[in-house]
Amino acid sequence: MRFLKYFLLFLLIVVVAASIYLASLDGTYDVKRTRFIPADPEVVFNDLNDYRNWADWGPWYEEDSTIVATYAENTVGVGGSYSWTSMDGEGEMRRLVSAPNERIQSEILFKTPFGDMRSDVYWILEEKEGGTDLTWGMKGEMPFLTRFMASTMEEQMGPMEERGLELFEANIKKKMGVYSIENKGVTDYSGGFYLYVTASSQISDMNPKFRMMMQQVLDYAETNGIRLTGSPFAIYHKFNQEHGTAMFSVGYPVSERVIVESDSEVVSGFMKRGSYYKTVLTGSYDHSKEAWESAIAGAAELGAYEAIENGEPFEIYVKQVDDTPNPAEWITEIFIPVRLKPGTQGFSPPGS
Repeated sequence: MRFLKYFLLFLLIVVVAASIYLASLDGTYDVKRTRFIPADPEVVFNDLNDYRNWADWGPWYEEDSTIVATYAENTVGVGGSYSWTSMDGEGEMRRLVSAPNERIQSEILFKTPFGDMRSDVYWILEEKEGGTDLTWGMKGEMPFLTRFMASTMEEQMGPMEERGLELFEANIKKKMGVYSIENKGVTDYSGGFYLYVTASSQISDMNPKFRMMMQQVLDYAETNGIRLTGSPFAIYHKFNQEHGTAMFSVGYPVSERVIVESDSEVVSGFMKRGSYYKTVLTGSYDHSKEAWESAIAGAAELGAYEAIENGEPFEIYVKQVDDTPNPAEWITEIFIPVRLKPGTQGFSPPGS
């Protein structure tokens, strides 16, 4: 009996000592990592804001192949959630904050032998030149009995966050790089009035000029109360590959003829109705060369039609960077003027 008494006293001392030790520990933790992502904050936010996208880059799938995710009816924005099971346990996550292009915060719950462990998982987006500084963090407080584990969270979570950010960057680049080129064949383009600016430049300098010329037409229309009726476009008048020069116009369609000042750089034009070979590029302008090569090749292989020599092809920017920051969603339509081959019967637009 005396031995049992001493043993119980010893256990009591151990428990008290352990309690005092645990009480002296700081059980809080806040582990975070930051990585530059070469994508607009809107693109980054939209991908993060839907839990279904996390399966594309989540680093935990590399460590545990037994994870099975179950998605709620809503996985996007505040209230969105999902849960998972694996050989290491189960848990769930629910979105608490969803501030577009700025911050996302969720509560994550791990079910452990010591009880439920809750933490806050947060993402902070900061716009930078050419992309976004993305911070992924996890913070919380350990239950009393596991306070000693708080000091190990940096070692456990830090590498996982670094790997996750690396995988997220690779995945977002892959998604933004998706593109398609589709040759639509011969179509009838109705033409119409438009406002435009013309310039000559080195072919390599055309893209920067496009933006300035678009803005010039937009400013003129706004100043003079002119309503634009469609997407911007570029007409290619001359291309000299040997010297690397081009003459082109950039404009916007309008509903009727506009009388402009005699000294204005912005002028009014009219495009006749005609037949064109149409190709659609969905994706970044980086693939424009490939799209034009496809369009030219397609126009050269037509049966009843042929490309018009010295014709003026054009492209319409149906959906561009001003509409969405995600290059994979940009749409460019290419039109190469064609006509019926001599002696061929078929559709011929009025006035051709």
